[in-house]
Formats: sequence, C-alpha cells, structure tokens
Amino acid sequence: MAFDKDRILEYNHRHHAVLGNYDLQLESCQIQTLCDRINSKSNLGALRNRKIRQSVVLSAALSAVAVGLHGRGSLNDIPKDKQTSDVSNNLKSANDRTAAQIMAEVLQTTTDTLLVGEEVLIESRITEGVRIKPGLEAGGNPTIAVGAAFGKEEHRALYGLRTPKSVTLLSMGNDVIDGTGKSIKGTHSSLTALFLTEANIKRHLPDIYVQRWLSGVAFEEFNPGETSVTEAAEIISYAYGLSGVDKLSAYFLDRPRHYPAMDALNKAGMFTPFDKDGDLLPAVILGLEGLKFADGRGLHSMIGEIGGSAEWAVGVLPLVWRGGQAIGMLTSQSSLTRKDLSPEDLWNERFHFTEEEFMLITDARFERKSYFTIYDIIDNPFAGGISAFGAITDNYFVPFMDGVRGDPEKNKISVNVLVVNSLGMVECWQMIFNCRQSLDHTLELMISPKEELENLTEGNLEKAIAGMLQDANLRRRFQIFFNNEYYPVLIPVRDKMILLHKAIGGLI
Repeated sequence: MAFDKDRILEYNHRHHAVLGNYDLQLESCQIQTLCDRINSKSNLGALRNRKIRQSVVLSAALSAVAVGLHGRGSLNDIPKDKQTSDVSNNLKSANDRTAAQIMAEVLQTTTDTLLVGEEVLIESRITEGVRIKPGLEAGGNPTIAVGAAFGKEEHRALYGLRTPKSVTLLSMGNDVIDGTGKSIKGTHSSLTALFLTEANIKRHLPDIYVQRWLSGVAFEEFNPGETSVTEAAEIISYAYGLSGVDKLSAYFLDRPRHYPAMDALNKAGMFTPFDKDGDLLPAVILGLEGLKFADGRGLHSMIGEIGGSAEWAVGVLPLVWRGGQAIGMLTSQSSLTRKDLSPEDLWNERFHFTEEEFMLITDARFERKSYFTIYDIIDNPFAGGISAFGAITDNYFVPFMDGVRGDPEKNKISVNVLVVNSLGMVECWQMIFNCRQSLDHTLELMISPKEELENLTEGNLEKAIAGMLQDANLRRRFQIFFNNEYYPVLIPVRDKMILLHKAIGGLI
C-alpha cells in the first residue's frame, strides 16, 4: 500500500512537531504487508490512536536515520592499528547515545502535543542499560533507562500517584540499537528497536544473560532445566508439524558458550545458522512465511541460545503477538564472560551465579522461577501494543529492508522499519523523507548535545550549557541527553531526580 497525496499531507500535519524538530517532511511511504493474520486477542487499546501508533514507527525510523547517517561505519574511519577495544566501545556508546536521543525526543514531542482525551504517559520499563553489569561486559551505556518517563510535564509530576483518568499509562521496552558492533562497522542487520504496550510490566528483568527457547508457533511448555536441547528441538519440531528435527533450524549468536548446544543439534541433523552480533530481530521473525535461507529452509527457532535480557523481552513480545512462544531462564553473565573457560565449561557453568547475581535475581523476584514466559513479565501481553525496528544497515534476515540512505544532492533520506502490532500484523514501512533545507542541516539538528559540548573548556562549557537551558527546545534536548547518559547516578522520584554524588565520580 502506498500513501497517496492526501495521506502524506495528513501524516505531515499529524507529526509536524516531530518532523519540524529535524526540518523534515515525509515525501512517500510504501507499506508492505508481510503477515495479515489477526490473532483475535487484541484490539490495540490506546494504540488505536493513529498519532501514538505512528510515533513508535517514526521513533524507530528517525533514530535509525540519525545513526545511519552519523555513526554508521565509524570504526572504518580509524586506522586498523588504532582499532582498540576502548575505541570500539566509545564509538558504540556514541551510536547508542545518538539513537537514544532521537528515540526519546520523538516520544516526548509526541506526548507533549496530544490532545486532551488522547494523552498518554509512557514509562521505560524494559531496557538494556544498568549501572554495572556482572562479569566483564561494561555497563552504563547510553540508553533510555528504566524509569524514564515521557508525557506532559504535569502528568510526569503525578506519575505513581493519581493521574487523570483521561491519561493512559503505557509501558515501553527498548534496545536503542541491536547490533551496535555492526553499526560501527557498517555491516548487515543493525537496527533500532522499541515497543509500547498498554500492559503492566510485572517484573523487571535483571540485565544479565537469558537463555531462550523460542518458536514462531506455540509449543507444549516444558521445563528447560530438565530438557536437553535435542528434546526441546523435538517438541518445537512437532509444534511446527515437521517430519523431524532435521527439517528444523535454530539460530545462535556465534559465541563459544553456544558451541556445545550447536554441536548437539547439528549431530541430530539440524541447521544452526549463526551471526556475530544481534539476536533480537531473528526472534521477532521466527517462522515468518516467505523468509527463507538460500537452501530453502526457514528460520524456525532458538534452542538454548543465550543473550541479553532486554533483547529477550523486546523480541519475544512481538513474537507472541504473531502466535509464537518463548521460554527464558536467567544465566550467569559473570561465568559466561570468563575468558579462561572452554566452550564446554562455559556451557556447564552458565547457572553458576555470583552473590551479586543472586541479589539481582532476588530483587527482581525471580528466585523461585526456574524458567519464565512473557506472562511472568507482562500481565496481559495482548493489551494494545506496537513494536518497531528501524534498519540502520541493510538487513540480512529481511532482505528488502535496506539500510538508511541519504542523498545530499536531492536532500532526501530513505529508511525501512519493520512493524509488528498486538493484532499480529507484520508490515515493512519504506519511508522517504525530504530535508527542507539540506541533509547536513537535518543531521546538525539530530546530533547529541554531547558532541556540541565535549571539546569545550570548563568556562566555555558552563556558558554553552547555560545557553542551552535558556532555550526551551535545547533545554529539552539537554535534559534527555543528561538522563540517557547519566542514569547510572540518577534516581527518578516523581518529577525530580536524586543525584548519587558518590557514584558520579566513576562516570566523569
């Protein structure tokens, strides 16, 4: 379906505040429907409001645009002998920062401009960022952290108290970039990701690794702690109606911890496609008809694959909307990031938790949950919801999802967004925006405030920040940057922030 002239005018009017922030207007939009089967379990709820629903797509799209044109392939500009881990991590943080900035700005601008009776208050409830991660993986990367709220100022001030009945509370999940390493290398299948749901998030997933068993169809629930990977494969194969496990595929990240499981499944005749980075989108599209590998097999499942908790939740909710199913088990990030263990030892030690991890598990009320499903995280997964995934780079799994393209001569930007809603519908939005002044000007409006400030001396830095705080739009941008960047030392309390002075030294 292509937007006609009237629909484009309507779209630009509906989102004029957001598009005006970046001097953009929509020029064309083609929606390709990948699945139109309705699950009959949802009615979209508050997401029936087109402006709110489309803002999620726009948030994924513009955050992908910002990274795609300012940060994609940034590692390639560094000489090979200078490409250290610290350099890579700084570049990944820069891309996360850019994506989080734009994603948050779109949501805040949208909620600020909703009419009375349509208003919503959005709280980020599931996300990748934590203060310090167990094990070797660095924490504190820029993100839209748990507790971040988007809505009109008077509603944010009342959050947790009695908000007006006309204001709908929405929960947000996000992984601002899935495949951040790919984004700095410019390689395939890096994307922005978020969802909104009217459902309540019952438990906060600790930001440690989750082992997952996922399928594009519903399967008989089993206890994965008492089920081998080959037995799990048989259960999922049966649910698909396949003649045997040799017809089934199971996706993995290419990590040593997965080699024992992959070897066992390969020995049973299964196909185990893998990738270096990014396991969120594969979860979303498991079992989607029409998407096949070169040998004709589809992407069916994940069986024992271990990845981030945010990726589990952000990928599983749209999978369940589509009719799929997922089981998860918390695993030890400390053990799985050790460099002194063999693949077999990593696999065997995956449930060897540290005291710190046990405290995280207990705080999140998972100590008595040997395994969990989406129903243990979200009270009603089929409450109104929508998820969107903006392609920063060309996508391998959905080949017609090209990465962001910018044409500085014509001042045009193209971006593709995969959209799944709580009805179970799957679409690809292929959007082209026109930069009203120039592409360079649009990018200037998208860069993080940190890039404008980081090279200033102390006196000039204070003056520049003071100047930003005097302008309403720049003040809002700076506040979003500050929250996304320094959340490890910030505790949101209603409309105020508590600053952890003893912790801030570790960030500066």
